[in-house]
Amino acid sequence: MNTQQLQLPRSIQDITKEITTAHKIGLTLTFLLGLFLFSGTLLQILDPAAGVLDIGMLSVLLFGLLAGLVAVFVSLWLQEILWRPFKYFRKQFFHHFNQLTSWQQCIIYFSVFFLLLYAALYMLKIML
Repeated sequence: MNTQQLQLPRSIQDITKEITTAHKIGLTLTFLLGLFLFSGTLLQILDPAAGVLDIGMLSVLLFGLLAGLVAVFVSLWLQEILWRPFKYFRKQFFHHFNQLTSWQQCIIYFSVFFLLLYAALYMLKIML
């Protein structure tokens, strides 16, 4: 009598991988986009007396959050494509940042803060 050994397919746990940061970002942006698209309907379900102004303000808030996240992630993506060493630098950022002196760290903190403030004011100028 001959015995044959069947190779069973791998279980699903073997082929699943850990969720990466890119997947988390994609899921977050998809969730925010869905929330933005259905914010009016969701608000009317929660509060039938909600007016058009309430729905508009909620959608502006969600759109601003979505646009800000997309702008940050697109800029990181473009920097990594156009400047390859940035990708390696960003992965070891804390190692490089901790080698700086305290006044250099303060300069970087304040320059990033003021550049973000300037960008936000410029966006407000464009919208208004």
